[in-house]
Order: sequence, then structure tokens, then C-alpha cells
Amino acid sequence: MIIFCEECGERYVIEAEELKGAAMIFICRNCNDIIRIPAQRPQQDREEEAPTEAKEA
Repeated sequence: MIIFCEECGERYVIEAEELKGAAMIFICRNCNDIIRIPAQRPQQDREEEAPTEAKEA
């Protein structure tokens, strides 16, 4: 995941494993602005399947 500081545009690369579903807050090393990354929902391996409609013969 690539995060940009909204104040100065500094780019940060954050690995998904570092987040582990939790929010993250850190300070930009360039301008000292506070960068907040909201908590991510866990991604489902499979998408929910739509119910199968019965076909009439």
C-alpha cells in the first residue's frame, strides 16, 4: 500500500502485514505532519456467492 503525506506529498510504502487490520498513526519524516491510516477490513478469500435460482422445467 502506498501512502502519501497530505501536507508535503512524501511517499511511504506500508506492507499490508504491518497493518493487521488495525489503524496506524505516524509522523511524516519530511514535514512532521501526522499521517493517519484507518483500520482495514479483512479481505475475504472468496466473494459471497449469489443464491442459485431454481429453474423450472
